Amino acid sequence: MGNIPPRVYAPGDDTFLMVDAIATLSVEGKSVLDLGTGSGVLGLYCALRRAHVTAADIDELAIQHTADAAQLLHIELKLAVSDLFSNIHTQFDFVLFNPPYLPSEGGTHDGTVDGGSGGRELIIKFLEELPGHLRKDGTALLLVSSLNDPKTLRNSYDNFEFSTVAKRALFFEELEVLRVRLRDDLSI
Repeated sequence: MGNIPPRVYAPGDDTFLMVDAIATLSVEGKSVLDLGTGSGVLGLYCALRRAHVTAADIDELAIQHTADAAQLLHIELKLAVSDLFSNIHTQFDFVLFNPPYLPSEGGTHDGTVDGGSGGRELIIKFLEELPGHLRKDGTALLLVSSLNDPKTLRNSYDNFEFSTVAKRALFFEELEVLRVRLRDDLSI
């Protein structure tokens, strides 16, 4: 995939945990949105598994890096510069989101890791906007950290079913990939 530019999020433990979770999904022929693609690893992995992928990121440099990697791998995917779902106007079978999730501590702001207050600001915005972009029977995979208080996140959204599909303990936190689905038992 070539050298990843310094301001583009490079794959780490969280990325590889997401890959482990994606490996359990049948994505062939399905529409996949890799939101906040960063280095593009998740979207590229799905495209190699014959999914129809849209990779989106707020950073144009991340999108260019992903485009270059796709060209090297001889795969096609759609690319979008987008602040979360701002330039995404369709629904998907799968939405992948490995957000910046570290709590803000003041000082310098690194958009690749800074998730705002409690590390939840982008996660909350994602969950609020997700229903308009996920097909009724679709699935989102969302990476969270024990630093984000996942139990509170789960309890704050009655319109979703949450389940854990992968976990990894690190030296100062536990990472968790949540499977998020729209509840079909809600009465209107």
